[in-house]
Amino acid sequence: DGKTVKVGSEKEAMAIVDALKKATFNVASVEEKEVKRNPAPPFTTSTLQQEAARKLRMSVKQTMVLAQQLYEGINLGKEQKGLITYMRTDSVSLSNQALGAICDLVTKEYGKEYALEKPRYYKGKKGAQEAHEAVRPVDFSLSPDKVSKYLDKDQLRLYELIWKRTVACQMAPAILDRMAVDIVDGDTVYTLRANGQRVKFAGFIKVYVEDVDEPTEEDSNDETRLPALAAKQSVSLGESGVDPKQHFTQPPPRYTEASLVKKLESEGIGRPSTYAPTISTVMTRGYVEREQRTLMPTDTAYVVTDMLVNHFSNIVDLKFTANMEEELDGVAEGKEDWKKMIGDFYNPFHALIEEKEQTISRDEAAQARVLGNDPKTGLEVSVRVAKYGPVVQLGNKDKDEKLKFASLPKEMKLQNVTLEEVLYLFNLPRQLGFDSDGERITVDIGRFGPYVKIGKSFYSIKEGDPYSITKKEAMVIVKAEKERKAKALIADFPEAEIQVLIGRYGPYIRAGKKNIKIPKEYEAEKLTLEECKKIVAEAPEPKKRRWGKKK
Repeated sequence: DGKTVKVGSEKEAMAIVDALKKATFNVASVEEKEVKRNPAPPFTTSTLQQEAARKLRMSVKQTMVLAQQLYEGINLGKEQKGLITYMRTDSVSLSNQALGAICDLVTKEYGKEYALEKPRYYKGKKGAQEAHEAVRPVDFSLSPDKVSKYLDKDQLRLYELIWKRTVACQMAPAILDRMAVDIVDGDTVYTLRANGQRVKFAGFIKVYVEDVDEPTEEDSNDETRLPALAAKQSVSLGESGVDPKQHFTQPPPRYTEASLVKKLESEGIGRPSTYAPTISTVMTRGYVEREQRTLMPTDTAYVVTDMLVNHFSNIVDLKFTANMEEELDGVAEGKEDWKKMIGDFYNPFHALIEEKEQTISRDEAAQARVLGNDPKTGLEVSVRVAKYGPVVQLGNKDKDEKLKFASLPKEMKLQNVTLEEVLYLFNLPRQLGFDSDGERITVDIGRFGPYVKIGKSFYSIKEGDPYSITKKEAMVIVKAEKERKAKALIADFPEAEIQVLIGRYGPYIRAGKKNIKIPKEYEAEKLTLEECKKIVAEAPEPKKRRWGKKK
């Protein structure tokens, strides 16, 4: 009746649903407004990483590896040719040569109405290094179709993304009719509104549309394609009927790799070349895990972050890196004295480090938390972060001679786990008996996960619970692993301590403790002992650690 409906309960909602199911509908009014939509700028390093994550589901690291391959060059049959310009850049500018090539291509492939009369120029962010162009194809005549037979699947997908984005940025704007349609029931009690759009002229949309990280309800409405409708037109309820949904206020979504890169860039943290190694490092070191596309911090991350924020707040401040970059730019421009700048940072920092070495205890650093005492032994039970992640500790290092440790399972969180939940973790290692050769069978969890141990041999438990696994189930795992290893053995020369094996990356020779790649000119299945010895003798020495022996 002309008033905004406020639904306070499920009963009220279902009353409206029932009324609408029986109603007939007419279009009350249609409001249309013509809007122009311009394309996104060509790719920089960060926008390429973000869009590859959204559209292609590629990790930031994978995107940069593939971009490096496209930049270094691909064998196109007659020649080796680089397909894209340098991929580490924060510039959105294109050369006049590229602008001319795109204009000619668009006119030829899509028609004059899709081309621009004058090139479209994009403004880069403040402080962008304009030494390079945006990430673009080197030769626009090499369309994705023409190079597809020379590229693997992922290379082609990334090249196509770059090619389409660059071409689209110099195409005519899309012209859309934004529509707001009011639909009323036969008794004009309820008015329903649909917001959406109708494409009047496709323009750049014919080639490319940019994605967003987390589309809002407004984004979704704007993208809804509505048919042509007129006032007083009769419309019917579709097959989906009336679908009541309850909405709750949502917390901010967790980061994906794409949204994290966007945040790093917006905060001025790092440069184009650092986004991929930054994200890769925090994942490799176990601070972050990927669950589908979402990045989830681990217990170790919370512990390390809490300690750093409490004791080194100025260093882990979001503005620290950006401010440091500005100061270094000032040095490069001759506005600042580098010795004074480094001194102003390092001297207080070094003093702070020396102070914290004396004042931060090991238990504080590990975020140790006492849960209580073990009912069986009376020893103290605590949780803490150790070298390889969160652990449960039985005993107190100041009171007890021998401590016992158990890894904390992923589903348990350091901050809220209880004594009752962790006591069963000390049931490992478990003795399951003996095998047919009289060797003891043991089940335990190590650095790389749960395993079965027989004598001196270890067998990973890929599936199953080490706390409840039976001897029979353990022997099935052992048998399967032995069969896998037997298949991996191509040839064995025990007198020379040489084996030819198939590994994760293909066949190789194991000579004593050395693993040596087999050159392409040899067939692994036909290798003789003499040939193996020759390959071992000619194999290059492994690279020495530049930083010397590990203490």
